Amino acid sequence: MDLSRVIIGHSGDSEDLGYLRGLMERGSTIGMDRFGLENFLSTAKRVEVLARLCAEGYAAKMVLSHDANCWTDMLSEEAKKRTRPQWHYTHISDDILPALRKAGVKEDQIEQMLVRNPRAIFEARKS
Repeated sequence: MDLSRVIIGHSGDSEDLGYLRGLMERGSTIGMDRFGLENFLSTAKRVEVLARLCAEGYAAKMVLSHDANCWTDMLSEEAKKRTRPQWHYTHISDDILPALRKAGVKEDQIEQMLVRNPRAIFEARKS
């Protein structure tokens, strides 16, 4: 399998840098996702892990996502707002990007993770 076409989702739930580096070094892109689901890993820890990996040069192997949805039967809208108040569509732009910048992540790295990496994966052609 061509691992350059694979995104390992929910990687944002892990703070095991060795594991995350290993996925990327083997060729996969990791989905640093589920921002707003604090019960899996806190926002502060997710930002710390992302900033560390960017500082180590891994921005070209990560994509960012919140995994929020417009409807679920797992929780009522009231329960979702009460238990997952930051699990929504603007959490990354409103809260995460400023936190990443404050942690030292460069604008070029943010654009890499949000724009260039997804584009490269979707535009890839079979060789």
